[in-house]
Amino acid sequence: MGKQKITAVIPALNEEETISDVLKGIRPYVDEVILVDDGSTDKTAEIAQRENVTVLSNGKNMGYEQSIDRGFALGVARGATILLTFDGDGQHNPKDIPGIIEPILRGEADVVVGARPHYPRITEHLFAIIARKKVGIKDPLCGLKAYCADVYKDIGYFDKNSSIGVQFVFDAKRKGYRIAQR
Repeated sequence: MGKQKITAVIPALNEEETISDVLKGIRPYVDEVILVDDGSTDKTAEIAQRENVTVLSNGKNMGYEQSIDRGFALGVARGATILLTFDGDGQHNPKDIPGIIEPILRGEADVVVGARPHYPRITEHLFAIIARKKVGIKDPLCGLKAYCADVYKDIGYFDKNSSIGVQFVFDAKRKGYRIAQR
């Protein structure tokens, strides 16, 4: 496997309080950062521009899935081989990024899903039960995920439903891609 280009895609909606710290935290672990501003009415996009990351503006609120899809498409067009999703609200620890990416770098997985210590909503518990049975992961709704860009190219879209990446992971598993959780 040749040199990998790791691109982080961050969907953001009104994250001015946290986005600067998030961007500073992830920068050492990735080659490129694409922030997709999903119609923020605060200074999220301005702050991201000051942090010298690529800002892709939706112009209006289009939702998580379309924001990720637009960011992934741009990342792939710019040569990304690994795409990483990371939430802009500061809930993830940037130090977890190497562990999420490593199974892809070692050729052991095609999609790697992070795992949060707890689920804030009952619906997340239900998704976890379904995901455990269907794809062998316990936290499909975690916003920290890494994807081999070839999987995205093959599937052709991030999600068509509002499922925060769950549909993509299920589609990848159905197509025979290796799914792991860290």
